Amino acid sequence: MANSNPGTPGTPIICPSCSAAPLALDNGHLICTSRTCQHEVPRAGKVHDLDVDAGDTRLDVADYTAQNFANEQSYRNLFADLDRIVTEIMGDGDIDQTLEIGAGSGAWTWGLSRSERFHNLYATDISHGFLSLLADHCDAPGTLVMRAPGESLKFQPDSLDLVLGRSVLHHIHDYPALLEQVRGWLKPGGVAIFFEPCLQGKLWVAFFMDAIRRIDEQARQRNETLDEDQHRPTLSTDAKRRLEGGMRHILKDFYHADIEQIRPNIEDKYVFDIQTLLNQARSAGFSEADYISLPQNGGLALTRIKNTLKVVLKDEQAILDQYTPLFDAFSATFGIDDMTPPIAPMVYFWFRA
Repeated sequence: MANSNPGTPGTPIICPSCSAAPLALDNGHLICTSRTCQHEVPRAGKVHDLDVDAGDTRLDVADYTAQNFANEQSYRNLFADLDRIVTEIMGDGDIDQTLEIGAGSGAWTWGLSRSERFHNLYATDISHGFLSLLADHCDAPGTLVMRAPGESLKFQPDSLDLVLGRSVLHHIHDYPALLEQVRGWLKPGGVAIFFEPCLQGKLWVAFFMDAIRRIDEQARQRNETLDEDQHRPTLSTDAKRRLEGGMRHILKDFYHADIEQIRPNIEDKYVFDIQTLLNQARSAGFSEADYISLPQNGGLALTRIKNTLKVVLKDEQAILDQYTPLFDAFSATFGIDDMTPPIAPMVYFWFRA
């Protein structure tokens, strides 16, 4: 279990009202330690509402959770990956103060709150729906579940050992400003880890989306010259539009001349070029910046590409069988040895203070 010392109820969280004094935990409530403020953070069940004006997620909470985290084994597997990454970067010692930004349905929170290794955990998100589910499943001593977007969080300088974010940074328009804040919150040697989409991994998804759409159009035109019993199955207009939309979404920075004007209104604002994000972290003051891509061997890279295509094609996914030669060519080219390791669509970016 994650455990905080019951004799030290103070937290490194800065009061959202006075923006000066830290909050302390008193009988389950977060209260400002300043005598002139004494602000009490509102609570909704087990969720502390640090930012009452925060927006909410556009996701269907129940549907997203059911699709992505169907059982406890899913949570165990996801936490095992994270724990291995943390150990690789920080060693195998205990970690006292951890902030998770964008905890969502608890892909990491579930394991963090149950681990003896992580002592004090501050799990945040903007969604009341996600947080309510989270609070019921991750209520171990030392775990605080709080509603606030990453941009409005305030922590004492040099107070955190680890900051985590799973699929959150690419939703934040001014992510460089958040990186600077995170750098200030971390103790010297502290680490931030963000699991984010990267262009180098997503590029292959975009390639297959566009290749299948173009080949399908050629097949449709050829069908017009053949007898019906010789026709090759083709995609519906809606399916082809979804493929093109998915490809353009991944490559949005190349397709939209006015991308900076429309970016604030896009849900997934960025697909990060690896080097660009690493350079941004160094500009924010981190002493080290790197990334880790989990191994894509054993056909995992192709499996992930196919799974994405199936989601896009919905009930027309059987047509992918026609493209087996294309998939075989990919498998024969990438991932067959250490010289051609395909990068995963989502990678672990890590930055050390």
